[in-house]
Amino acid sequence: MRPLSFLLISLFLTGCAVLYPQPKQPVLQDQQGFCLAFEEFQESHRIDNLKKLTVDFPDSVWASRAETIILYSQELDQRKQENKKLRESAQQQTLELEQLGKRNQQLKIKTVEQNKLNQQLAEQIAQLKSLLIQLEKHPQ
Repeated sequence: MRPLSFLLISLFLTGCAVLYPQPKQPVLQDQQGFCLAFEEFQESHRIDNLKKLTVDFPDSVWASRAETIILYSQELDQRKQENKKLRESAQQQTLELEQLGKRNQQLKIKTVEQNKLNQQLAEQIAQLKSLLIQLEKHPQ
């Protein structure tokens, strides 16, 4: 009798479990939306669905997490743009520096040529002075 009662109780409890199953934890719509939006963000770096989640569920904890990801993503994009501009500026400055170096070299060459010309003119002036002095000493 005892094994029979044990069997009946077991069957009864099993039957109750089938009739009244434990409720499953429902995946909340905002959590599910966040997971899908985050997966898309990881694959394509698009934040459209994260933004949509913050609009659809503004009071959700998942919306605040999505907002954090959106802000970091936007800051990262902004820093990428700044880095790109800095690289372009550095390249432009390098080109300008090369041009200034070439111009400086040209000016150095020109300065040497001008110094030679000045030297020649100084020698000619000295010769003319000496000729003038000789002409004054020996009048015709």
